[in-house]
Amino acid sequence: MSDAAQRQLQEALRPLYPEVGWTGEEDRPKADAYWLYDAIDGAYHYLQGLPLWASSLVLVRHGVPVMACVYDPTRKEMFFAEAGAGTSCEGRPVRVSQKPSLSTAVVGTAIPPLVQVGAEDQALRPAGSIARQVFVVRPMAAVSLQLAYTAAGRLDGYWENGRDTADWLAGALLVREAGGVVTGLRGDPFSWEGEGVLAGSAAMHAGLLHLTRQGLDDASKD
Repeated sequence: MSDAAQRQLQEALRPLYPEVGWTGEEDRPKADAYWLYDAIDGAYHYLQGLPLWASSLVLVRHGVPVMACVYDPTRKEMFFAEAGAGTSCEGRPVRVSQKPSLSTAVVGTAIPPLVQVGAEDQALRPAGSIARQVFVVRPMAAVSLQLAYTAAGRLDGYWENGRDTADWLAGALLVREAGGVVTGLRGDPFSWEGEGVLAGSAAMHAGLLHLTRQGLDDASKD
């Protein structure tokens, strides 16, 4: 399914963007411009017959996402962003949540299998720090869709450990163009070399950043 979908996209986009190549989720891109496509983000949900999986496509130029879309097939919603042009859902502009306080925040995350993380504390310490300060934490499957929901204000923020930048690129642009902030978990610039991802409004991001730093620092001391 995913290979067939990518071939269709390639055939449709090649005449419009002949200079842009393609890269895979497991590849480190070398081209100045490339498409990155994930036909099924949230594969476990898809295979189990659950909702909250998505398809994402992002155009990256010189390491920076400049155009992105995330499609939720179960709700038939398309989230779209272009650098400098804002973010929309089904053609209607969306903005990040403007809640001022962490105590009322609904925050998304993904807790990957610990064997993929490599260290239990690295995965769980930030979760513990954040869960005690926000209203509720809701892991909701597809990462790209959770970032899209953050862009639309349905989630107040999102964080994730690891180095799965390929999974975050599309959603990162959606959040930024919706007025939000996206960095690594320690506040470092969001990039292929960064540690994790943290997204939300400026106020929400600042509060969550303090907690993710605290959680990572506590884990490194043990």
